[in-house]
Amino acid sequence: MNTTPTPPTSAKKASKRRGVVLIAVLVVITLLSLAGYQYSEMMLAEYKVAHFAHRNMQAECFAKAGIHYAMAMLSNPDNFYNTLGGNPYDNPGLFQDHAIETEVGVKGRFSLIAPADPSDPTKGIAFGVMDEGGKINLNAMMKLDPTGESAHKMLLMLPNMTEEIALAIVDWMDPDSDTRPGGAESDHYLGLKPQYRAKNGPIDSIDELLLVRGVDHKLLYGSDWNRNGAQDSSEGTQGFDRGWSAFLTVHSREQNYDFAGKPFIFINNPDLSQLKLALEEAEIDENLIKFIIMRRQYGPPSQSGGQQSLGSAIAALLGGGSSKSSNTQNVEGDLSAYETNLKKKPRNEPINSVFDFVDGFATIPGKKDPKTNKTTNTIYASPLNDPNMLQTELPKLYNIITFVDPTTETEIPPRINVNTAPMEVLATLPFTETELAKILSIRSTLASGELVSDPIYQTPAWLFTEAQVDIGTLRKLEKYITTRTQVFRVQSVGYFENGGPAVRVEAVIDTNGGRPRVIAWRNMTNLGKGWSTEENP
Repeated sequence: MNTTPTPPTSAKKASKRRGVVLIAVLVVITLLSLAGYQYSEMMLAEYKVAHFAHRNMQAECFAKAGIHYAMAMLSNPDNFYNTLGGNPYDNPGLFQDHAIETEVGVKGRFSLIAPADPSDPTKGIAFGVMDEGGKINLNAMMKLDPTGESAHKMLLMLPNMTEEIALAIVDWMDPDSDTRPGGAESDHYLGLKPQYRAKNGPIDSIDELLLVRGVDHKLLYGSDWNRNGAQDSSEGTQGFDRGWSAFLTVHSREQNYDFAGKPFIFINNPDLSQLKLALEEAEIDENLIKFIIMRRQYGPPSQSGGQQSLGSAIAALLGGGSSKSSNTQNVEGDLSAYETNLKKKPRNEPINSVFDFVDGFATIPGKKDPKTNKTTNTIYASPLNDPNMLQTELPKLYNIITFVDPTTETEIPPRINVNTAPMEVLATLPFTETELAKILSIRSTLASGELVSDPIYQTPAWLFTEAQVDIGTLRKLEKYITTRTQVFRVQSVGYFENGGPAVRVEAVIDTNGGRPRVIAWRNMTNLGKGWSTEENP
């Protein structure tokens, strides 16, 4: 007989429960561990995202620092002419890999990049800025000629431009709703999806041209898909161009006063006493001042014209010629002995070009001599007929005068800077092929800084004195050309010294007489760095 006691039922159940609890605890611990691991991974990912966002924001600040650095350099005359040596276009010593010191030990840098040569995109990247004044300002062209004919002619001269697209661009900007033959107005755009109307006014940016019939990204920006002005490996190896964006702008600006804020001298000032005093304060040659006043009082001077020299023209008048009558004789006058009569009022004919004072002469009518019954007119030759005077006084005069009254107009329609304009832009102006070739051969490269520092090139007078462009052509071009610049396009790449994210921003800077301002801003990081920061020294 088995006498072993039988364990209670409750004891058996308790033993089984202890195993279940252990498993449950293990499951709970495992789940908590997995949850903790997942939470840790999420927090690590959030940390990485926050860290990258922080680093990216720091890189953006480095890029912005580059923009502000450029503003300080471009708007301060001392920095521009001395620190930069007049060369903001390709200056790696000051614009490449510029270090930024921070309080937290972060080593950041920025570089300012630009096309090396607007006329040769194959030369790659330069470290500097781009001159908006070297482009055709479409709004200015329409203001100078509201009919749009001047803008139309210039547009037709651009590479890859067609008659239909040029007409459509002018139709988009002119104030009326009349469609030019071959052009396009609102009736065309209202038939598209989505619908929109023609601007019929000044455009706000070059990108707006993408709304014009026939204009696409390829025409406007060429094969420069990342818009850095240089050919990258992803943009192929042949046929690279920057499109019309390299030649057109709406951001250039020209104020009607000098860098110090002093208004230019209004050459058509009705008060000749004020004009004379202003020219004397500017230290213009005394005889040239007399000739200018004479020009205002006695009307436009006769020009020697054609291939005839001024001396030959005067000799013909003094010797008789077809213009001489039996009761009139001409004598040559001496400006140094001439006394200006400021009581005589100026005539209504305005002066429209500084070149009106070159190769010209003025005739002052005399009184009839009752004894001989003859009238003796006095002919005065322009002092600028003297080559030495021409070299010194013409640029000086060009630098201080204006043809628009600065008391009523503080700005003039921005003109094309012939010193920085690419060949394609210069080709839209009425130069002959020979003149254009000579201009390009004489004109120094942007990187030399000579175009800014050499007094010869500081005004368009060099087109006459150095390039021998026809003076009649220069008189017609007076309102379209300049050598003054105050608006620049800047691309700044911000990055870290030891690698990390990089940010590229673009700004259009108006130096604004020493009070710089940003008039356009764009973050271009989505288009790439634009320049490999691994190339840093």
